[in-house]
Amino acid sequence: MYKVKKIVSCFILCALIFSLCACGKDRGIGSTDNDVYEETIGGLEDNELFAVIHTNAPLPILLVTSQVFDDGTGKQASIACDVYYPIDKEVKNIGTIESMGTAYPISYDETGIYAASSHGMQRFEVDKSGAIDLADGIYEQFDENGNVSYTMEKENETKTISEEEYYDAFEKYINAVVVSFAYGASDAAR
Repeated sequence: MYKVKKIVSCFILCALIFSLCACGKDRGIGSTDNDVYEETIGGLEDNELFAVIHTNAPLPILLVTSQVFDDGTGKQASIACDVYYPIDKEVKNIGTIESMGTAYPISYDETGIYAASSHGMQRFEVDKSGAIDLADGIYEQFDENGNVSYTMEKENETKTISEEEYYDAFEKYINAVVVSFAYGASDAAR
């Protein structure tokens, strides 16, 4: 069964790649987005799922995880994933992004990749060199008396923000798209 699953997955992946080659645009490394990650995706273990997303980075980003859950809308979401990106024409693992609990799945929009918890949110960007950077983070803290304060970390500076600013920033995560991970090319299209 293992070999059949792998052969079928490879066949479907190849068919998808060939069909995308006919309509894809050149992104600088391969003829389509999937060409960039074809070898990496082909080398994934049976329990690993992937998603190719578009954010602020010059090229698409590959996310890989081995732990997923159904987010209630049919998407296979995750709270942790490894991030892959082409550097010097070689795909490399550039880091890990992790949320804190299934209420906060990894999400993305055109500005970056989001992780969150009940007391904070981080937005990550992949820069031109292929480094993953914390673009900004917001945090809710409580002192020993239960008083709450809010901070924002941006460009290596931390400043105090209002509760309204905290929730306005958190809204970006809420409006972001939950990453839907897939086992193979047939799942990746949904």
